[in-house]
Amino acid sequence: MTIGVVLKGGHARRIDLKTGGDRGSVGSSGAIDCASDGTTIVVVYSNGKARRYDAGTGGDRGSVGSSAVVGCMVAGGFIVLRHQDGKSRRYDAKTGGDRGSV
Repeated sequence: MTIGVVLKGGHARRIDLKTGGDRGSVGSSGAIDCASDGTTIVVVYSNGKARRYDAGTGGDRGSVGSSAVVGCMVAGGFIVLRHQDGKSRRYDAKTGGDRGSV
């Protein structure tokens, strides 16, 4: 099963990409952006923080990056976070470790 994520009313919701079925919410309210690569979900919140979640279970894997995050993407085992100052940094999707600027 391939899991994606969409925003609905400030909440990130996991969806089955084959059927379109709703698999439940992930994270808390106040989400402004989210992304998934099928194994990891990243949610950016209105307070500028980002968190990682397991796509299959929705379990919290911890925070990623620092503050002032406005956007995200996940691909190839990496998370890219875009900050308010226009700069982007990449992080390891499994550990959340900083891997440098993009």
